[in-house]
Amino acid sequence: MLEQRPILERRAELTDFLRSRRARLSPSEVGLLGGVRRRTPGLRREEVALLANIGETWYTRLEQGLLINVSPQVLNSIARALRMSETERRHLFLLAGQTMPDHHGDSDETVSPILRRVLAAFDPNPAWVRGRRWDMLASNRAAKAVFDYDEAAEPKTKNVLWRFFMDASRRASCPWETIGPNLVAQFRSVAARYPDDIRFLSLIAELQENSQHFRRWWAQHDVCDVSEGLKRFYHAEVGEITLDHAALLVPDSPDMRVIVYTAEPGSESERKLRQLTSGL
Repeated sequence: MLEQRPILERRAELTDFLRSRRARLSPSEVGLLGGVRRRTPGLRREEVALLANIGETWYTRLEQGLLINVSPQVLNSIARALRMSETERRHLFLLAGQTMPDHHGDSDETVSPILRRVLAAFDPNPAWVRGRRWDMLASNRAAKAVFDYDEAAEPKTKNVLWRFFMDASRRASCPWETIGPNLVAQFRSVAARYPDDIRFLSLIAELQENSQHFRRWWAQHDVCDVSEGLKRFYHAEVGEITLDHAALLVPDSPDMRVIVYTAEPGSESERKLRQLTSGL
């Protein structure tokens, strides 16, 4: 009986959570006609079922906390019908006892105005947002000055891996044989979570076809996850420079990372970083 208690409590919380999510929405907000006057605010169960394209009886049983099998696809449909945020969607999966899929291969990645202001606040330390396929999605002025990032550039040229393996000048500016295998191992650990994402597959296929180094290191099947470290590279204006970097999670967008670079206080690299960003 004690073993069943956490499950029963979770079902009760699922009931309250679903009721509260539909109570906050009006029919007009989701494109439905209001109809006759309602006794209680929010959507009815049958309206949620209609929006989620599932049976009303089935949804009612789920909301009542009854023991039914529910698939991730159905939970995603309910989350969309109830206009849930990413955090709320994760909570829904947790209460339903399901593992939430790690990826949304077809969804767009956007950087919120708040996150852009956070990037700007890091100036004069370079900072940028990396997407799930390692695309540069946004950056502050320091990152543009130090790393020549351009948000208006062609999509391919904004991809970290593509820039590294397809741009000979960038490879020449860093310890190639050390950084290359490590980058590929990190990217493989990410790509494994997106086995059906055509854009991942296309990028990997292009790099395998055009870079013998990528092809060789990709075939080694090494994986690793690095959240912080050092970046040593050569800059045309100031010469060799070493920066610390840390990858920070974006809570509402778990596939994104904010990459922030700093220099050791009092070091020659700090002087060079200040030189590069003095005009900001």
